[in-house]
Amino acid sequence: MILKIFLDDKSFHCLKHAIPPGSPSKIVLQDPARLSFFGNNTVLSCDKAEARNLLLYAGHCPGVIASIHQALRLAGLPLERTQKSAEREPNDAIMKILNLDQEQA
Repeated sequence: MILKIFLDDKSFHCLKHAIPPGSPSKIVLQDPARLSFFGNNTVLSCDKAEARNLLLYAGHCPGVIASIHQALRLAGLPLERTQKSAEREPNDAIMKILNLDQEQA
């Protein structure tokens, strides 16, 4: 599914500078669509995985975060982790190994 992310000039500029050089996410910024009605806006097209990657880079760009969240909501995609992934700790495998080592000692 392709998402359309609408950014004002300030948000686009912030995102452009937030993505590090050489990142694959720079590709999304190479050919944006420009809209000039209702102010100047830039439209980025990307899939949901790339939109989530852009969120990681745009932590200090509130306009970008709001626009990506809106695009995800309009597409009917979840904004937060699913309940199953939220319950699982990221280091479960490591904790199991540590517990086994402690039991064997």
